[in-house]
Amino acid sequence: MSMLPHISLTILSIIVSVATSYTVLIMIEYVNKRKAAVDTRSRLLAILALGSGFFSMQVIGILTFMAEYRFLPRFWLLALSLLAACLLAAYVLKILPQGIHSRHDMVKHVLITAFFVKAAYFLGLAGVLDVRFWAISTGYYLLSAVMVLGICYFGFRFVLQSNAKQVTEQQRFGSAALLGLVLTLLHYTSTNTFYTNMALPEAAAGGVWVIGTAVFVAFAVTLLLLSAVNLALVDLNAFETEAGLLRQVKDSESRFRTLAYTDHLTGVPNRHWFFAHFRELMDPADGNIESVGVVLLDFDDFKSINELIGHDGGDQFLKRIVERLKSVLPETVPLARLGGDEFVFAVPNAKKSYLEQLCQNILQVMHEPIQIGEQSVASGISLGVSCQSIAELNEESLIKQADLALFMAKSAGKENYEFFSPELLDSSLRKQEITAALQQALVNGEFSVHYQPQVELVSGRVIGFEALLRWNSALGAVAPSEFIPVAEECGAIHSIGEWVLREACLQLAAWQKEGRPAICVSVNVSAKQFLDTQFAEKVARILAETDVPAEYVEIEITESVMIDLDASSALVEELQAIGVKLAIDDFGTGYSSLNAIKNIQIDTLKIDKSLVDEVLGSDRSMAILATIIELGKNLGAEVVVEGLETIEQVTLMRQYEVIGQGYYFSRPLPGDKAARVWDKYLEQPNGLFHAPVLY
Repeated sequence: MSMLPHISLTILSIIVSVATSYTVLIMIEYVNKRKAAVDTRSRLLAILALGSGFFSMQVIGILTFMAEYRFLPRFWLLALSLLAACLLAAYVLKILPQGIHSRHDMVKHVLITAFFVKAAYFLGLAGVLDVRFWAISTGYYLLSAVMVLGICYFGFRFVLQSNAKQVTEQQRFGSAALLGLVLTLLHYTSTNTFYTNMALPEAAAGGVWVIGTAVFVAFAVTLLLLSAVNLALVDLNAFETEAGLLRQVKDSESRFRTLAYTDHLTGVPNRHWFFAHFRELMDPADGNIESVGVVLLDFDDFKSINELIGHDGGDQFLKRIVERLKSVLPETVPLARLGGDEFVFAVPNAKKSYLEQLCQNILQVMHEPIQIGEQSVASGISLGVSCQSIAELNEESLIKQADLALFMAKSAGKENYEFFSPELLDSSLRKQEITAALQQALVNGEFSVHYQPQVELVSGRVIGFEALLRWNSALGAVAPSEFIPVAEECGAIHSIGEWVLREACLQLAAWQKEGRPAICVSVNVSAKQFLDTQFAEKVARILAETDVPAEYVEIEITESVMIDLDASSALVEELQAIGVKLAIDDFGTGYSSLNAIKNIQIDTLKIDKSLVDEVLGSDRSMAILATIIELGKNLGAEVVVEGLETIEQVTLMRQYEVIGQGYYFSRPLPGDKAARVWDKYLEQPNGLFHAPVLY
């Protein structure tokens, strides 16, 4: 038997094969990209279009050999062939978008697909010809089987690789043409499996009916393919547009997020980022984090830097400092700026020793000055640290604890770090209670002034009193060493200090009206009070209001006040112009003792109790004390030795002809009781100092 394919139908079958292959590629890409977004109707249309394409490829290929012969189609078999082709399309559209992840899956999918291909073809061929399976050509059958398996395998590989990368329309057409030609070749090879050994059907005249049937089938299938392709391409274009817009939105969100979470000056994350990052660290779902440590950093005197080099220079300083801080922090620990000159970082699973080392590294790196223009600028930094376990972690309390620790670090002398502890919290609560109570202390009349006599050791004569503030509040008796620093911090020290000075002057005026000997009253003044530019005016006004001569009032200041000599020397001159005396209190306890007195004229040098406590039994300490006494006398100042409590101390100090003050003579007492002590000394001069006056 000799059956040759019709050339026109051959070309038509190739066109249909290429169109079907192109549709396969489009639909697989469409289903792969849209996935769950593909509705049931679109999916059924794709399956019907591809199934019809597979079916028409084979039918037209069969008709290619039947153009000159007569045949009677069996439509139920052709319907089964179409059904098999649609099942093939459904299977391909299901497995290819999901991907093939193993060799076992590849073998399984290739065999199942090859079965559907062969089933669709044999059913289609049986629907046109009276097929006799005994007429199968073994050689063509094996060749077609190998080709079916090979084309399924390489087809799957090709489509999967195409899905993994973006392909152009030109590449898609080229791939479809190649696949279509291979499918046509496969079809003709499979057809020859039966045609080679079968008897020829009855000849037909012209073969017009066969050609018309093939063209009708091709036309109908082409409409289906075009509908499916049009649907897919329109939806894919919409999807690409939507994806592009979504990418733009995400990019914009990313840019806005970066801007919203970045400090514009320093480039480090800002407070919004930090608190979002902190909440992520606190997420208990992350079982790898057991604790979180927070470290707050704040410059000790950044305001003076801005005053020295201006705000632009201050900004440059911050930028340089941030780079320096980042150099000592691990890359996994980002530094964030809370605002102004305050920074923060959080460390997950931090041990106290590790946090201490970080703080020490930061303090060390801050020592070296930074060159800003022509100025060499340096600033200390204080750090507050708090650490909690995830089980007890609370964002608000952890930050407050670190802030409290930072405050205590600054209070302890700055350029320091402090860890939060329950004792620290108790101290803070106590300070808050004192601060609140101080606001009403003056109004409620809770303050009083006690007076401690100053005795000339050689003569035993009382030559003055030191006025000392006492506070009997609702909290109980609060020591001056506890409430004076709090009063300085909250600003209440100014009104309290003025009240003390006025009370001391009123008491002095009362004693003068009683006809007592003229003496001097010393009043302690805090650093903040003394450095008030209007302090001298306030002193003059109080002296005028109480009618007390200025020479009987002595202002006591500590050495620390004299650090800023330019400001303090001007204030000293103003006070001396009024006529009041000036005393340096607690001399020898620190700072620059000699520098505090070498350029400023003082009237009294008061030696701190700590030096007196060490002199008995220590020649070295005695030599130091004797030198200070001699220094004070050489400067033309009176020397007052504080803290005398025993007869041995008094006897030792008497030989230096100084003034003594301490519990040996009297503890600080209210004005009326202090006057009674004074009376005792007036009654028994030159000997009362041998035994203390007890009250």
